[in-house]
Amino acid sequence: MEPNPEEEYAEFFDVSFLVYSTVSHIIDLNWIWLPARPRWSYLEDDCILLIESRSRMHEAPIQHLDSIFNRFLRGFVPDPVLTTTTMNSRLTSTFIVPDIAIEVDVSSTRYWIRRPLVIVECAFAQDMDSVLRKIKHEIAGQPEVLMVILVVIDEHQPYRSPERMFEAWQMLRQETSCRSSSSFASLEEHAARSYKQKNHRVVIAGHTWCDLGSVRFHVWVRGNEPINIDDDDELHACGTLLPNRDMDAVDTMIENGMVMMRDSIAIVCQEAALDTDVTTIQDTVVAFSPDWDRLLMQLKFGVTETAYDRYHSWYNSSP
Repeated sequence: MEPNPEEEYAEFFDVSFLVYSTVSHIIDLNWIWLPARPRWSYLEDDCILLIESRSRMHEAPIQHLDSIFNRFLRGFVPDPVLTTTTMNSRLTSTFIVPDIAIEVDVSSTRYWIRRPLVIVECAFAQDMDSVLRKIKHEIAGQPEVLMVILVVIDEHQPYRSPERMFEAWQMLRQETSCRSSSSFASLEEHAARSYKQKNHRVVIAGHTWCDLGSVRFHVWVRGNEPINIDDDDELHACGTLLPNRDMDAVDTMIENGMVMMRDSIAIVCQEAALDTDVTTIQDTVVAFSPDWDRLLMQLKFGVTETAYDRYHSWYNSSP
């Protein structure tokens, strides 16, 4: 598969581990010279290399959930228990990089305990089969994980750069230098700017640079067996943040997952025989309190930044 510069991800098949290791080593040595460091995941059993770019649109829900979970865990986790939140780092015993992985670690005089708590993925304009395949590999590598959250961000239509000789190409490609973000934004017509306030779309020079269509959430929590994302049962909830908000089931399921996180940390403390009042942990009140309005505002900024990033990339790569 050839990478498509107009997509935020690329998937390569039949990639041997040797090739993956070699390319990863080259990127690690030279990433400082890249415009942005991509996220690399290698699905070893399937010999698939997945490369995902990072954008403001993609990072907005990740940062929002990360702040909520960090605030929640800081409220009751005792020393020497360590809850680790990693972003853009490989899962233990895998070559897969999730958007967020939260683990609990505790070291006693006898042994070291590590338990996975949460995995979060965000897919922006990405093939769903690819995302779900990645999540299944993550769960297979961490079968004890308690909760998996998937945020799916889609545009109304897949993005395409301006075609040659169309208005945007004639107007922007003929300029002698690439515009700054503020200069580019100033080209947006008043009517289009007013429309964007409600509809999250950037249209400049007759071309749609970003058009946010929907934001959907899926949440799975663990039962007696490892999470199975193919099952649509009481352990799975889905909801919509955009265009119409319907997040009650998602809010409830995430809160259930947070209760499981709390109880898992209490069990780890017991297993490690720490001098900790486990009852205090178990009595911690759990309340999931997201600020979805704030996330929508961050996504609106993300639309503007994504539009400019696409223009910048197109201008600098066009012949």
